[in-house]
Amino acid sequence: MIAEEQNKALLIVGNSALNNVEWVNYANYCFEREKGNRKEAFVYLNMFITPAQHWSFDDKKAFIEFLFPFFENLPDADYGPFPQPLKEKIVKPALLSWCEVEKEDNRPFKWFGKYFRNEEYLLKALQIDPADDSARETLIGWWCYNIYYAVHHLPDGYIGEPEDDIELSKRIEEQISLLSIKELQIYWANELEEDLVFVRNYIEWRKFGHSNFEQWGQENNRQTNYRISRAYYYEK
Repeated sequence: MIAEEQNKALLIVGNSALNNVEWVNYANYCFEREKGNRKEAFVYLNMFITPAQHWSFDDKKAFIEFLFPFFENLPDADYGPFPQPLKEKIVKPALLSWCEVEKEDNRPFKWFGKYFRNEEYLLKALQIDPADDSARETLIGWWCYNIYYAVHHLPDGYIGEPEDDIELSKRIEEQISLLSIKELQIYWANELEEDLVFVRNYIEWRKFGHSNFEQWGQENNRQTNYRISRAYYYEK
């Protein structure tokens, strides 16, 4: 359950934050949030944020370097331990300031790109470190989701233009080929192909001129019902 994983993360992150005296109120936020005391938790969070806004760049950077590895390695650590006020008032401006001066470390670009959903920063992270599979997988996942979203209501309707998704798939395939681990390449290639089947079939159906996509699929032994096909796949 999400709540259980979030509570585990709150305790782990909170206990780790106790190692720095300046972060004690953030730790107390985590502990109160884990107990379900939301009001008390946000009192502590405000007590942490108010002075933290006046920290030096190095102090803010140190907190970010402490926090984000939990997000990357601990389930749901980017949920409860990363509340919106902390995200917007401390982390976001500090990450942007870090990105403005950073030339060699791709982490601030990856973290801003991933956790503030910005493709430009993820691409910059990959430019600095092309071997960063974590950043690349995030980008691949976002782009694959765009294709999934386009086809997931078939046969009732296609969202967007399938030709655009074919072009997007070429960009995805390029990114997949750059992953350093073969197993990751295979995984993402399979994920992409499962949705591309529907994109290609939809394009072929339109060229064929048949009036009904689902009926055309039945007549030509082609997949047209995304939900049935995916349900079968996950039940195997």
